[in-house]
Amino acid sequence: MLRGRLRSALERLSLVRVLIALGVVLVAINIGSAVWDALSDRERTFRDVQRDVSNITSLLVEQTAGGLEAVDLVLRDVQRMGTSAQIAARAARLHDELAYLPQVAAILVFDEQGRIVARTNEAPAIVDRRERPFVDVHKKTRNLGLFVSDPYLGGPGNRSWRFAISRRLDGPGGTFGGVVAALVEVASYERLYGTIELGEGGFIGLFSADGNIITRVPDPHHVKGTKLSPAASDALLEKVRRDGRLDGRVISEVLKEPVLVSIAAVRGFPLYVASGKSEREALEAWREETRFTAERTLLTSIAMLALIGLAAWGLNRRERALEEREKRFRAMIERSGDAVVLNNPRAGGIFYVSPAFERITGYSLADVRGRHVIDYVHPEQRANGLAKRAELLNRPGHTVTSEFLMQHKDGSYRWVEMTMTNLLEEPAVRAAVLNLRDITERKLADAERSRLENRLRQSAKMEAVGRLAGGIAHDFNNILGGILGYAEMLVESAPEGSAQRRYAQNVLTAAERASSLVEQILTYSRSQRGNRMPVDLGAIIAETLDLVRGSLSVESELQITLPAKSLYVIADPTQVHQIVMNLCTNAMHAIGERGTIRVSVQAIDTPEERVFAHTTLAPGQYALVKVEDTGRGMDARTLGRLFEPFFTTKEVGKGTGLGLSLVYGIVTDSGGAIEVTSTLGKGSCFAVYLPLVDAPAVAADDPRTPVLRGRGERVLVVDDEEPLLAVTCETLKRLGYEPAGFADAGAALAEFEREPERYDAVLTDEVMPEFTGTQLATVLRGRRANLPVILVSGYVGTLISELATSAGVHEILKKPVHAQELASALARALGRD
Repeated sequence: MLRGRLRSALERLSLVRVLIALGVVLVAINIGSAVWDALSDRERTFRDVQRDVSNITSLLVEQTAGGLEAVDLVLRDVQRMGTSAQIAARAARLHDELAYLPQVAAILVFDEQGRIVARTNEAPAIVDRRERPFVDVHKKTRNLGLFVSDPYLGGPGNRSWRFAISRRLDGPGGTFGGVVAALVEVASYERLYGTIELGEGGFIGLFSADGNIITRVPDPHHVKGTKLSPAASDALLEKVRRDGRLDGRVISEVLKEPVLVSIAAVRGFPLYVASGKSEREALEAWREETRFTAERTLLTSIAMLALIGLAAWGLNRRERALEEREKRFRAMIERSGDAVVLNNPRAGGIFYVSPAFERITGYSLADVRGRHVIDYVHPEQRANGLAKRAELLNRPGHTVTSEFLMQHKDGSYRWVEMTMTNLLEEPAVRAAVLNLRDITERKLADAERSRLENRLRQSAKMEAVGRLAGGIAHDFNNILGGILGYAEMLVESAPEGSAQRRYAQNVLTAAERASSLVEQILTYSRSQRGNRMPVDLGAIIAETLDLVRGSLSVESELQITLPAKSLYVIADPTQVHQIVMNLCTNAMHAIGERGTIRVSVQAIDTPEERVFAHTTLAPGQYALVKVEDTGRGMDARTLGRLFEPFFTTKEVGKGTGLGLSLVYGIVTDSGGAIEVTSTLGKGSCFAVYLPLVDAPAVAADDPRTPVLRGRGERVLVVDDEEPLLAVTCETLKRLGYEPAGFADAGAALAEFEREPERYDAVLTDEVMPEFTGTQLATVLRGRRANLPVILVSGYVGTLISELATSAGVHEILKKPVHAQELASALARALGRD
């Protein structure tokens, strides 16, 4: 009775009304989905921007701390010189200390009365006690330690923003004996912060513990030197003091609007670095996307309603077109590119296949009649296919779509998309209907596109961070030039076996290690390929693992498997050391205090191309370096982002996220590949493939080769870095040359034009303000075609080599330059080699 009434009610129900109600529901779902997506995108945008500013803050905190620690180290050195009177007696040393601190405008020494008793020549007289509050502060508080002053306008004409870092000088019996202070140029940090690309609405700030704004980049509101309100200062800094940093959304007192900010304390100093972006600019792209989504949702909703209306209008024509549609349906099935299979899994098996089935699989109906489709599925996928079939058979009318590898009649396998519908209960069909589509080409194309997209994204990220790394390495090379030059002079002049010679040799060794570090940074930036040569891979790895073994905990084990026969690859030994050290360091972090790390090296032959998640291995012979651990393992998301610059799973402050990016850059640039496998809770395996070569390792040059000395030749030396210019000239004098140094390329050109025949050779830096070295070489050789020119550059790439060749440069030397390299290059240029 109830069933009959329900059927009668449904028959009376207007199908048009049902369609209209369905249209309203679909429109509501469409709009609701759009709103949900917009809100989700907004939150994701906030997270992405917050992550970016947090990474920038972490990087800048380290940079800022490093610079300030160098200044504090000098203050401590001066503090140990004694009382203010003793320091004043040795005031000349202050100039030497200042030479290595470009960010410091001056070093001042005050006596117990607050009078300046020693200062560098760069510092103007300070007569206003408000500019030196540190004297009173240190006088009142004996154990204050380091004091950082508020920013103030000083320097010539009081036009330069500065702040002071000071320490107390003790007098007899621990009484107040004065103050030593370093005046730090705010502009040096503004230049550093200005190199960071922040985008619209982005900013970077440095401020003190009491809220004084030391600098802000950019500073359109001219807030530098002002102070945050007490309420804003307490709100921002209380959490930083408590937790070490602040990441989140706040109201900017400068912009008077919400911003996403990351604030962190500078290690060892009462200073804070903040970077952020205004919420308005951060959401600009999201607003545009949301506007587009709203328009699209409106159009699709209108389209839905229009389609529902058309469907209702066409219902009354359905019966008349039924016979015609049936004929059309049969023609579509017979001529479709997709195969149709009728299969009764419970009785009889396959009893119909469309012509497309033979085109896809090679089998005719006679070949497969009475069999089941599952018989042709790849053995590894057959269990999954049986499970889906069982699920389908238990649910009449249900449809399942899956992708399988099916065997072709020729024995090969093809990818097919199989849509299975259970129509066993349908009287007109009595079968499971299977639609098969050949998707082999699509699968191959998707895999290739995914691989190329991953490599393109990785290359773009490496290039962006590489530009930053290259700039830092260039400046560091200039600093290393002076250190290496003077260290070589000290080694040469100090008596054999003396402590002074040993100290100087240690400085030289440390500087050479720093030079290797610069090589690694330039390798990361792809500005330089390193000093590549055939090397014994096993020997270098063995040396590296000796260092790793010393860092392992007592309950950790290092298992090493090295080949009995030497394996040679073309590589920079320092870069190979970096690869193994980074991978082993990550493995140590993964296993914690207990676990096993296995390192093995072997030769393999790869006959065919192999495609990994992040790289592709070409056919050939390779040395395979495996680093395995029994640590935590990684999930799929971590594996996907493993080689991104700045991506790290470590806690904030315990990792930069650059180690694996550097490994990726070295390996791919060497023509190798990386394969990474990992299982959560079981561990990870990094497999590095490096191309093998047959050549033996090249012996290193003998550093004891006699230095080729000059014969009084006059050398024109041009370098805008005055400390580097001074050490170069001093080195040339010791080598027997007569140098003429110029820090200005224009002045050097004028001097040369006055007496072109006076100089026997030219030694010039490449990167200078007015002229580049290659431009200067072009002009000089235009005046005198036979003039030997030697170019010095922080990194040597294809572009610089081409420019140097076109300018007629005789040879290019890479910074930092050793005295022996300089002597050999000049001898070759002058024809005395």
